[in-house]
Amino acid sequence: MTAADAGIVGMTLRLGLLLSAVVVQLRFHCTAIPRRGNEPWSVILCKFADIHYEPRAREWFIEWMIGSNGPDTIGRYFSDVSNNVYTIMGTNIHGWFTLPWTRSEVRQMANEDNELQDSVEHTIERYFSDVSNNVYTIMGTNIHGWFTLPWTRSEVRQMANEDNELQDSVERDFAFYDKTKELCVELALKNGETLHNQKITIINAEHNAVYGKRFGVLLTPKLIFSSVLAHEMVHSFYIGHSYSDRNIKIFPHSRSGEYDDRYDLMSTANALMHPSTYGLSGPGLNGPHLDYLGWLPMNRVLYFGRDGRHNYTVRLSSLSIPHKGTIGWLLVLIPYDRDDPGNVYTVEYRTPNNYDSGIKQGAVVIHRIQRVGSSYYSMIVTHSRDYYELLEHTEWVHFLDFDSSNKYQYIRIRVERVNRRAHYADVKIISTFDPIACRSFELKKALSNNEVNAKSTTVEHICVPRSQAMDEEFLIQKQEKRNRFFDDRHTYGMNACEDGKIWRAIDAYDYVCVDYERFFDDRHTYGMNACEDGKIWRAIDAYDYVCVDYERLATILEDNQLDGTRRTGGGCRDPYITRDAFVGDNVCVMKEENMRIQKENNDFHSHMRNYAFFNGQDTVGV
Repeated sequence: MTAADAGIVGMTLRLGLLLSAVVVQLRFHCTAIPRRGNEPWSVILCKFADIHYEPRAREWFIEWMIGSNGPDTIGRYFSDVSNNVYTIMGTNIHGWFTLPWTRSEVRQMANEDNELQDSVEHTIERYFSDVSNNVYTIMGTNIHGWFTLPWTRSEVRQMANEDNELQDSVERDFAFYDKTKELCVELALKNGETLHNQKITIINAEHNAVYGKRFGVLLTPKLIFSSVLAHEMVHSFYIGHSYSDRNIKIFPHSRSGEYDDRYDLMSTANALMHPSTYGLSGPGLNGPHLDYLGWLPMNRVLYFGRDGRHNYTVRLSSLSIPHKGTIGWLLVLIPYDRDDPGNVYTVEYRTPNNYDSGIKQGAVVIHRIQRVGSSYYSMIVTHSRDYYELLEHTEWVHFLDFDSSNKYQYIRIRVERVNRRAHYADVKIISTFDPIACRSFELKKALSNNEVNAKSTTVEHICVPRSQAMDEEFLIQKQEKRNRFFDDRHTYGMNACEDGKIWRAIDAYDYVCVDYERFFDDRHTYGMNACEDGKIWRAIDAYDYVCVDYERLATILEDNQLDGTRRTGGGCRDPYITRDAFVGDNVCVMKEENMRIQKENNDFHSHMRNYAFFNGQDTVGV
């Protein structure tokens, strides 16, 4: 595909925002948020009755998804991006199948499908493996087909038109694609195929790429390349499109700034892609998305200011390199909102390596995360002349607000040095953000000793809005939380636990939230996987973001230490079995501990601080 072709394709992309509840019937099932484990996909190759063209042979799709002889497969992408936390082993390819309806008939069926019309539709191994550093893989994904539908394209279109449910949809344009996916899935099942819950349907006509919560991804011939497919698959992880802070419309149907984070896969068609064996590929995912998915080790994500320091230089390692090959911080979170610790600026370093080969040079990238409604959004911060990045010896300064004593609170980020050979950047960060200080629009009211004693509080002052009256008890409660702003960051980020819970932290990627009895300074959580208060990351390894009770850490540590005494040459000796917190966790434990671990994995979502869709107003399913 030429650059010109890619530009034409990009302008016609219609990429979706909807999601699917995922239930994967595997021993190591993949959880929703964070996304960890193996999740096989089913690929269904499907033709209309009146169109016999096959864009690619079934064997080509097998190589593209899960081929073992190249670095450009979809399975390899997810394994690399997730650092092997997410895989798609077991993916299957089915088909080609031929529908018994023409394209027009399917469209008519979609128009007459009431259920489809009521829905709101939007809308490979290497990409996901790379982006998630193998935290998320798609091993087990299957390719089915090509199947030939017994209908022509016209007949399928007619079926969509006659589908009342589809025609009642807010986005009727997708009814045809929904009906096509539905018919192709049904045809594959009638042919005796066993399908996974995650599905990709590839048809031999039309020009679109969409994701829908009922039947997954659909691709058409001209959009069969890696960036588009990986983009649509990531929508199933409850992630929408990525944004910049520019007031610009990239495509006619997009919102301001949407598709304008060039360092992120979720801006595909405008992102920094690169040529590969299977068409345009990459880039990886931005820091906020990696944090949200739990694809960053918790011990290498820094919540700036939590240790009491607010002016120092940090060494950032490239997110484009496998984690085991670097030692620096991978993501810095800089808070700016005293009442929402999830509102942060993030700092990451990206280099032209692996899935990020389309990046021109090493660059420091800043994102702003902000809650809008029930969801957090991230947007890349742009600089003068519409640069998306900071290079060596450049800096960014952002003024937050005056405090009540007329002092400016600000954040300053300067790239002091870049080491291209070792893939790191030294970045000086200064933040004068003070969650305790009153703002310029507030009056600082000191509390007398009598008031402090009478109200049983530790605060010395409250911040009273000048514009409206508020209950003093309410203001005291808010100020108490602000006074504990950094002390309460036991868990943080998008996988933060609810109050009273903490990350289990069996490893650094174990974000399961569990209960705790005492406070551990080195087990606070933060970022997109922050736990609710009272929970801490399980951290069995550096990617274990399951939020658990503090007391669980002692049990996990004891099991780790006693593992050698519980083994024989063939594995665990009776009565011990492997713990199986995730793929590769072979520590020998009692059956009861294994069952508790699995329950923590299943209940992870209930102890996260921010269990919500990212970059979109949508729901997530369990």
